[in-house]
Amino acid sequence: MLTMPWRLHRYLLVELLRIIGLTTAVLVVVTAFGAVIKPLATGVPLGPGQALTYVALSTVPMLQYALPFAAGFGATLVLHRMASDNEIAAMAAAGLPYRVILVPVITFAAVLAIVLSILANTAIPQIYAVMGRVIAGDMVTLLEHSVRNGQPMAIGDMQIWAEHMRLSESPTPGGKRVQLDRVAAARVAGDGAIQSDVSARAAVLDMQEVDGVVEVRMVMEDAVSWDAHGGGLCGFPRIEPTRPISVPMPERVEPMAMTRSELIEVAANPIRYPPIAETVQVLRDALREDHELHNMQQRLRADGVLQMESLDRPGRSWSIVAKDIKRGVLVGDSTGVRVIQKVNGKIQSTFVPAVAHVRLQSVTGLDRGGARSIVIAMNDVRVQSSDSRVPANHRATVDVANLTLLRGAAYTPLDHAQMLEQAELAAQSNAGIANVLRRLRHQETQLQGQVTSRLWRRWAVGITAGLLPLLGAVLALLLRHAQPLSVYMIGFIPGLLDLVLISAGAGSIRQGHLLGGLGLMWSGSFIVLLATGFAWWRLRRN
Repeated sequence: MLTMPWRLHRYLLVELLRIIGLTTAVLVVVTAFGAVIKPLATGVPLGPGQALTYVALSTVPMLQYALPFAAGFGATLVLHRMASDNEIAAMAAAGLPYRVILVPVITFAAVLAIVLSILANTAIPQIYAVMGRVIAGDMVTLLEHSVRNGQPMAIGDMQIWAEHMRLSESPTPGGKRVQLDRVAAARVAGDGAIQSDVSARAAVLDMQEVDGVVEVRMVMEDAVSWDAHGGGLCGFPRIEPTRPISVPMPERVEPMAMTRSELIEVAANPIRYPPIAETVQVLRDALREDHELHNMQQRLRADGVLQMESLDRPGRSWSIVAKDIKRGVLVGDSTGVRVIQKVNGKIQSTFVPAVAHVRLQSVTGLDRGGARSIVIAMNDVRVQSSDSRVPANHRATVDVANLTLLRGAAYTPLDHAQMLEQAELAAQSNAGIANVLRRLRHQETQLQGQVTSRLWRRWAVGITAGLLPLLGAVLALLLRHAQPLSVYMIGFIPGLLDLVLISAGAGSIRQGHLLGGLGLMWSGSFIVLLATGFAWWRLRRN
């Protein structure tokens, strides 16, 4: 008796693996070729080699969707054929109960659930990351494609356009250097608005990958910078930002491209997540601006004047006469605010605005987190020349940009914990900091939701892969007189509903509804179990 079940189980398992293997291969190849259509349709410059590589890589992630239905289909066909040929009846007549006959299916289902769950948490995310790199392509290749087609290329939150490009030898091992002619670069906000831009006669881009992040250092020659806050144009013989532009690789940005350990790590330390790190930098800039405005406020209250000099015009200095500064607005005395322009120490003009704002901006308009300059933006301005023979005139707006405070207190950077503590205090009186802090908290909450939903979703898909072959096998025995495709369709509906509910539950978890999302996510598996249990009960009764 022990020999016969083993032979029968081996025979059943071989047939099961053969049909499931063929079905899986067909489904995976079809879905893999379908996956490459989207990047090609969106204009991603994929060559034939890249496209084939992408298709080959995508076969691994497609397993998590193809295997459950292939396993259900294979179990249905094999058991239905054996039942139609009376092989199952012969086994039952030999004294083997259904639960013993189905041991190979049960064993295969358990192994499949475990293996697919492990793959979903380890290998599949890593393949997603590699696929993302294939789609992202080599940055030099993408830049060459953009220049050739006269289109801007996105690097981080920057858009770069150039008329010509050429490669040259990089000074760093493993790095790449690109030389551009007639260049325009713009920093773009999340809503698509241009925050600042720089045009230059030439530029050099040095690219180096460090710890999953491509760092792009850009040097521009004979450049003109414009900033949305400052308003004015500033010329520079050379612009060399102090900080590189960081472009994270897909595995650093997309949770689906992170393994289980990486998801847990980024949940414990959200600042490692590039979108949150970017917001943290914005918050640091806002705190720095608040600190420097507070410093200027103390100087005004003590001395009644701020002494500044121009960064791009040697010999020019400015004296801002006011009694206070509140929320970035200069407050004057009875004679109003006065902005006195000096050239080589001699008064040239005096500006008396109705309203004057003080802002901080990056020196070049592009160097986020680097050196900062001061902008005085004036409205409804009366301009008086130092020459008494020249009559006063009126201007609607006057913007004086690229200034630095003389004898200003140096700003000391804070660590992350100190920064958050200071941000909480500053948010009580600074609406801008409060908005950035609120956005940071929202991003952290979203990240936790994505991590939780992604971890639970992977386990749920793995369990579904184990449940569908059980459902298909039991239905095949119960409905042995029906057409096999009809039997599979009956089992396909609960399986499809299960995957839909898993996606809906994952979305609910991302929205912050943990218990409701988990209930929705696992309700699909419960439906499949319920259908399997009902079919088994009918089979045992008959």
